[in-house]
Amino acid sequence: MRILFVADDLYPGYGGQARSSEGHIAALARRGHRLSALAGRDPRPTAPPPGVELARLPAWRIPGTQTLLAFPSPSRVDAALARADVVHVNLPTPLAAVVLGRARRRGVPVVMGVHTQIETGALHLPMVGRALGAVLTAWYRALFARADLLVAPTPFAAELARAFAPGRIEAVSNGLDLTGFPKPRPKRPGERRRLAYVGRLSPEKRPLDLLDLLERLGPEVELTVAGSGPLAAELAQEVARRGLGQRVRLAGFVSEAEKRELLLASELFLMPSPAELQSIATLEAMACGCAVAAVGHASSAVPTLVRDGDAGLVLPPDDPAAQAAAVTALLEEPERLARLQANARAYAEQHSVERSAERLEELYREVIAAHAARA
Repeated sequence: MRILFVADDLYPGYGGQARSSEGHIAALARRGHRLSALAGRDPRPTAPPPGVELARLPAWRIPGTQTLLAFPSPSRVDAALARADVVHVNLPTPLAAVVLGRARRRGVPVVMGVHTQIETGALHLPMVGRALGAVLTAWYRALFARADLLVAPTPFAAELARAFAPGRIEAVSNGLDLTGFPKPRPKRPGERRRLAYVGRLSPEKRPLDLLDLLERLGPEVELTVAGSGPLAAELAQEVARRGLGQRVRLAGFVSEAEKRELLLASELFLMPSPAELQSIATLEAMACGCAVAAVGHASSAVPTLVRDGDAGLVLPPDDPAAQAAAVTALLEEPERLARLQANARAYAEQHSVERSAERLEELYREVIAAHAARA
């Protein structure tokens, strides 16, 4: 098949959408398909896998955010569509609107990925959250309704997407390339207990909540925070102000190899974010044998992942004392912790990107056949 992926932000891209798109592209290419991609131009581009054609469009990154918007050129879009049997669009942006319209004219079926969440926009801009939510809901409804099929990374995300589109929605995991995550050895607790967080340091992720929890844990518990973002300086200041400098390591941005090394050395992965449609970071931690302590926000898929995999704790929101009590109890039960760590790895293995690519391939063939039958 000739498969075109469209997303404003790719190679490199920020967040789960880019990780998902790039992982699916690579896995589908390994399965013998011809892959191409249409994305915005980046001042520091990275290269796609060998054999994947990448076309760039002029783009603008909104200042102070990770949002990149590509300026759609109808002629460039048409050129990309001419070499595609099916299109997979992963961001509901103006570029997506143009692709949907041009694809319909050319008779090319479109699959849209659900990688956006109203709650995330509201957390970015709390002063206008309600009004922004109404605008985004109307925009998403207009775009998603024009796709032949929606795919969401989890059943949780699929259920949220029903607010935008009443049609068919399939759950297909973002997936992990497990070849980069060898099965970890059992973890033996030492004198120092090792916790980790990997993710963007921005308001919608609530990284400062980690310090409220750590303050209430024993002095033997240490936390490593890996990531960068607009709250990095404030987080460092808070660590110093609270006297946690000996127990918190702020690692900043880390390479893939450094991230794996950190997670393999950690016993428990913390996820405070209130808005996640899956969380690749959490799946990666699970693959490295970390149990997960996720705050139980109703707007996040991570608590469901933890419960489904019996892979950790779901902590009560906005109650650091109760959170600390639950984490302390787990750290004091080595057999239970080891069982949850093993369950976490087993759950991650169910989310192989190869399995996701196989399912996408089936869905692409279905929408192509349905289009041909209507022609």
